[in-house]
Amino acid sequence: MSLIKYKAKRRFNETPEPKGKTTKSTTKLIFTIQRHHASHLHYDFRLELEGVLKSWAVPKGPSLNPTDRRLAMMVEDHPKDYADFEGDIPEGNYGAGHVDVWDYGTYEPVDKRGEVISAAQFLKDLKAGSIKFRLKGKKLKGEFALVHMNKGEKTWLLIKHRDEYATDKPYNSEDYAKKSSLAYTAKRVANSKSGKKSPAETKTSIKKSAPIQKLLATKKVSKEKKSLNKKINDKKLLENGELRFGKVKVKVTNPNKVYWPREKYTKGDVINYYQQVADFILPYLKDRPQSLLRNPNGIKDKGFFHKDAGGDEAPSWIKSISIHSESNNKDIDYIICNDKATLAYLNNLGCIELNPWNSTTKALDKPDYMIIDIDPSEKNTFDQVIEVALLIKEILDKADAESYCKTSGASGLHVFVPMGKKYSYEQVKGFCQIICVMAQEQLADFTTLERNLKKRGNKHIYMDYLQNRRGQTISSVYSVRPKPGATVSTPLLWKELKKGLHPLKFTINTIYKRLEKYGDLFEGVLGKGVDINKCLKNLDAG
Repeated sequence: MSLIKYKAKRRFNETPEPKGKTTKSTTKLIFTIQRHHASHLHYDFRLELEGVLKSWAVPKGPSLNPTDRRLAMMVEDHPKDYADFEGDIPEGNYGAGHVDVWDYGTYEPVDKRGEVISAAQFLKDLKAGSIKFRLKGKKLKGEFALVHMNKGEKTWLLIKHRDEYATDKPYNSEDYAKKSSLAYTAKRVANSKSGKKSPAETKTSIKKSAPIQKLLATKKVSKEKKSLNKKINDKKLLENGELRFGKVKVKVTNPNKVYWPREKYTKGDVINYYQQVADFILPYLKDRPQSLLRNPNGIKDKGFFHKDAGGDEAPSWIKSISIHSESNNKDIDYIICNDKATLAYLNNLGCIELNPWNSTTKALDKPDYMIIDIDPSEKNTFDQVIEVALLIKEILDKADAESYCKTSGASGLHVFVPMGKKYSYEQVKGFCQIICVMAQEQLADFTTLERNLKKRGNKHIYMDYLQNRRGQTISSVYSVRPKPGATVSTPLLWKELKKGLHPLKFTINTIYKRLEKYGDLFEGVLGKGVDINKCLKNLDAG
């Protein structure tokens, strides 16, 4: 990709636009949409690819209505650091006028089935004249397509695919523009009528969009902290008590029912929380059978597990999979949670906590990760739990196995190691047992591998390697727990594990700041996975 055309059109001693250079894409791909009032008002739609921003000018702006076919004129590639450019381009320069960032975020290139594809394949699709992508922005979310027309190499159509983010209502990008952008346009129109100079002629300015600067620097999806006490989004809540996701309607009953008596958090707060963190939690739920833990009366109720919740019990739009249970000698219909609508449906059933399988429907017998559940007894301290986790990390480091840690959302910690669907449950469980035995030998005074509660006693931390069995589940990362304080199972940096840390610190009130600061710390768990044989050789050599 080249910036020759971009640089040839600009006089950088006059315009505040960045000179930029082609840079290598290292992590998540970004997108940005800039509202640009030049000779005519339009929206610049930009996708990062091969170190530059592929760009289209969209006269009417993007739309979330699938029936809209927005004309998009392909323009020259822009440098990646143009993504956060805001300001005035002076008269006499190419594109003279005012630029504001309208939306930004990350995106995934996908194929026609919605499966993520490589950047190389995406580039081939671009050259072939049809690309599909999934946006994760503040305003635009879900799947879109850009399709080349036969009217010239620059003429494309920007189309929204029908999904839970789509709307059937008329969509006008100007309704979501910044007040300062609209004020500029109003002043420019007024000046043109009176013969005065436009704002861009009288002032040259540049400013950086702080959120996008952060995105460019860290490639983390920024999430604003939300108020837990606000009601369910009025735009989605229908008069008859339903949430709408495109054509799918999810019935919501008793949203004001109190689930946490002390904190006064409600069922509606649970629904809101999961809708707000959906982009973070859904990758860890996608295509995984769900063992539903239902607490319809809140945290004071013990709750009950409901596995056979799919099939005829659920609405027709709910995805499910039938899996034979040898212990029950019958087929069980497990719900699959791949979207916001299903999240809301589960929450309305009273699912405060979400418990997915370790494997997906694509490879039910091969888990994506290994789990060590560090489960303290009554007399153990959380400092001891941390000590166990750090020792396990030390052993895994010797094995050259990458590892990730999260709070359980209760009193323990969970250590994850990516497996990448390469091994059976038995192989993963065996490897996990070896790690736990090595750790228990060094901390024999207060750790155990004894599963029986009575035999374990109340002074020993249980290192549970048996979680790595087919059908076993554990609270998902980013899941709320039906515990006092509305705690959340939260990913941690290893350096955070130090004396004095407490799991009650991580709740539905604190999670947003962490997501804004760190992004998804657990992303690597779904990576390619370790080589167990090499890990065992490394441990033997040590």
